[in-house]
Amino acid sequence: MTPEDILKHEPIVLTPEQRQSFFEDGFLAVEGLVSDEWLECLRQRSDEMIDRSRQYTESNKEYDLSPDHTPDQPYVRRLRAPVDRHPDFWKFAHNSVFTDVAADLVGPDVKFHSCKLNYKHPGGGEVVKWHQDIPAWPHTNFSPVTLGVYFHDVGEAEGPLACIPGSHKGELYSHFHPDRTWSGSLSKDDVLKAKPENAVNLTGKAGTIIAINCRTIHGSMDNKTDRVRPLLLYVYSSADAFTWMPNPTPCSKSGDIVRGEAAQRVHMEPYAHEVPPNWEKEGYGSIFASQRKETIAKAS
Repeated sequence: MTPEDILKHEPIVLTPEQRQSFFEDGFLAVEGLVSDEWLECLRQRSDEMIDRSRQYTESNKEYDLSPDHTPDQPYVRRLRAPVDRHPDFWKFAHNSVFTDVAADLVGPDVKFHSCKLNYKHPGGGEVVKWHQDIPAWPHTNFSPVTLGVYFHDVGEAEGPLACIPGSHKGELYSHFHPDRTWSGSLSKDDVLKAKPENAVNLTGKAGTIIAINCRTIHGSMDNKTDRVRPLLLYVYSSADAFTWMPNPTPCSKSGDIVRGEAAQRVHMEPYAHEVPPNWEKEGYGSIFASQRKETIAKAS
């Protein structure tokens, strides 16, 4: 669906002004929509997953682990496919305010694409360079949106997500190194063109929902506090959006309709862009591994 088509539907939980802001800027941060009960549940599940990671010494289909990870000092950068790790993560994906927000931004028929739970540890280990999402998992249209929820209050010091306003209306940049290996980020020259000095930090209290359009240029700086900053991220699209390359972060629920009905027609948006690697053959570690040129640890 196009933004014009989406806005013809009455909003469910977002205000008309919030929806307009999202389509104009390419991102949104909204406080007060996630209940305390859900927050406590998600935090508990996260803590359980971190504790479980102690039994592993290297990345696998469940975890992307830092090279510094040890049983005594767990250092999880990403919990992969959380909806496959505990039923509560899937319940939150299709039976919570998240699907209401998704419907307000992609239309009444909502498809689930993928999910992850990222952890930004103190220090500079999880700085995320400027990038766009859609080059890694292209769709037939630009409806995909990433929704995230902060488990704790996130201010400037915690290394919040930062987005460049209006960048979703501009160029689709290459995310390859000159040698054609995947970089997962814009080149230095392209970053300058994108004007990162205009970026907005998406800060907010615990439970804040952030929404990022698939073309929006975004990243995050280092965490200057002494605590880990978790961020649960789910990707949704309109039901009439279809992937045309393998999903780098698939899960058992990828492609499921979580609200409304399956599409009878595909919405094809004309655009030309580089074809990403075939993740099924080449494997995909995480954006952290790609941006640091680490050896790929396949997710399956």
